[in-house]
Amino acid sequence: MRGPAPASALTGPWRRDDAAVDVSIIVAYRFSITTKNDKEAAMTDARPDRADRIGLYLSIALAAIGAGLAVWTAIRRLLEVGDGTHVPVTVPLTGEEAQLPLGPDGSAVTAVVETATVTVPDPAAATAFALYAQPIWDAVFVCLGLAVAAAFFLRLARGRVFTQGIVRLVYIATGVVAVGWLGSTILTNMTTNGALSALSDYTYDSVVFDAGLTPVLGILLLGAVGAALDIGQRLQRDTEGLV
Repeated sequence: MRGPAPASALTGPWRRDDAAVDVSIIVAYRFSITTKNDKEAAMTDARPDRADRIGLYLSIALAAIGAGLAVWTAIRRLLEVGDGTHVPVTVPLTGEEAQLPLGPDGSAVTAVVETATVTVPDPAAATAFALYAQPIWDAVFVCLGLAVAAAFFLRLARGRVFTQGIVRLVYIATGVVAVGWLGSTILTNMTTNGALSALSDYTYDSVVFDAGLTPVLGILLLGAVGAALDIGQRLQRDTEGLV
């Protein structure tokens, strides 16, 4: 009379099937992880081709040259201001007419003058402060903006597009442009109004506040680019788990 069958004989096939199922689960899991990583690499490490990378690196070099020119412009203006006396200032005018030698043989012609460069012999303290502060302010914020642009181009050259870092750079650039434009506009108006007031002994009806709207369009454009990149980065993050 035979005894009961060994446990291995009864459960052996089931163990083999269980092992096969376990292996299939592991393979599927590894395939899922590999596909996820490949997709993330394709979305965040989409490196541009060689020609585009060269163009981006050239843009970085141009940004460095632009920063150097901004510093040189500030130094030259500070040299013009000098000790704060007899400073040349370009001021806006409102509908002023002047006789200019533009006709035949240098004859006088009436022209409408919108800007003029005047020499302020002894500006007030607030005007002198603006004369010194404006070139320094402009140079600092131009260099900051170009530094952010260089970092942006470097990330693009390395294939980092839809990332939180590049979104942050765009928003920083928007803030730099906004603050730089606002401060430069205030200092410019302090300079021009103070110069006209000093020359006319506060009798000339000068422009109270003059500001261009072109930088505002640039600020809005940068904000739109930052929002678009932020949306793309969030869509990428939300779809990271899909295979």
